[in-house]
Amino acid sequence: MSGTSRVPAAIDALVALFQATPGLGVAGVAVVDGPIITGDPLHEAVFVGYDGDPDGDGEAVTFDQEWAGLGARAKNESFVVMCAVSVWSGSTKVVPVRTRAFEMLGEVETALRTDPSLGLPPPTVVAMASGSLVQSQRGSGLECRIPFQIAVQTRI
Repeated sequence: MSGTSRVPAAIDALVALFQATPGLGVAGVAVVDGPIITGDPLHEAVFVGYDGDPDGDGEAVTFDQEWAGLGARAKNESFVVMCAVSVWSGSTKVVPVRTRAFEMLGEVETALRTDPSLGLPPPTVVAMASGSLVQSQRGSGLECRIPFQIAVQTRI
């Protein structure tokens, strides 16, 4: 068996993929591995291994494993990586911020479709699983955040 889990490799691959995506990291969108350290708001960000909620519990991944047949030779692993797209504006106008958040989510989905294995050993399949829209008006402006999950099925 090659390792305990593919979770670390998948997170690394997702960060690298989004950093190299023309409509995200290449375009100046911050691609963040886990929670941010500073309290300063990012105008546009994609978080990997973090749902973008500073008041949340910080859950990064949930996973399950089971033996793939008889003997201790291989395991099937299924996991979900928590992620988020966040757009913050100094304005209180909702429509342009929400529209931009969904444009960024579309870039994420397009990037995932370019290599649904993330370059990890077969069999590995990666896809968007679910998400939600969170909109909040603050004294500093509007934030639209789309926490979403990326599902991964693989064998270790």
